[in-house]
Amino acid sequence: MASLKDYLPPGDSGYLPYYMFSLALIAVGNSLQNYTTLHYTRRMYNGLFVRNRNLPAARDGHNPEDATDKLVPAPGSPVVPKNGQAQDQVTPLAARLFGTYTLISAIVRLYASYNLHLAPIYNIALWTYIVAAFHFGSEWAVFRTTHFGKPLFFPFFFASVGITWMVTQRDAYVQM
Repeated sequence: MASLKDYLPPGDSGYLPYYMFSLALIAVGNSLQNYTTLHYTRRMYNGLFVRNRNLPAARDGHNPEDATDKLVPAPGSPVVPKNGQAQDQVTPLAARLFGTYTLISAIVRLYASYNLHLAPIYNIALWTYIVAAFHFGSEWAVFRTTHFGKPLFFPFFFASVGITWMVTQRDAYVQM
């Protein structure tokens, strides 16, 4: 056990480095999962989408196909609408992009867990939690691509704990 402790981040000031280290390892696993299957990502983003009929017609300089809201949640989603035109928003490309973002966040948090005494590293790690909370919050409240349940609860919980912990304990870790 002592040899394993040599590889863990220093926890002289508290448990935040261990929290970040643990979440980084979980994020690496989640990232790999995004590259190998869509199953778990579909649990998070659990709706089917149909064409947004409120978009204006194509004209010079504007193509509705370029709109970020060209698809809207299907009524009764995740049941396929009767017209059969529903589209799944979790594509292999979307999953790989999400996996890449998750891996970058994991690397930042892993590095930060060993270097919380450095203000720029601390700040960048804090931003990874803020961006994650913003992403999941906007997908739930603005874009409606997810429902609040177990799959969404955990990212919100871990991001909220990370933000709160890092904001309130900054002075205990960062050396001026």
